[in-house]
Amino acid sequence: MYRYDIHINLLKNKKTVIFIISIFVLLGSAFIFIAALGLLRFDNLYSRMHATTKATSFGILLLIIGIALFFNSGIIWIKSVLVILFIYLTAPLAAHSVAKSYKEKDEKME
Repeated sequence: MYRYDIHINLLKNKKTVIFIISIFVLLGSAFIFIAALGLLRFDNLYSRMHATTKATSFGILLLIIGIALFFNSGIIWIKSVLVILFIYLTAPLAAHSVAKSYKEKDEKME
């Protein structure tokens, strides 16, 4: 028995909850894997950044929801929402700054 299994035991359908958690974690992992494939497969920086920022943001969202459902605690839900907000606020800004610096570097080279 897990240390945190008591939270899941409070719910009536334990198998259903575990199944839903597994779906979230597997889908999140699949999106992150797709992002890694996009990073390796695409040619230029802009296509690579598009694949990684979109897929990893959604993959991390699904993983964090699965984790929050597994632990099923109020503080875990609050921290999960804060992490999701942080990722969705900073990922576009980071991608934009990388793309802008790459574009400026290319203009200076020509």
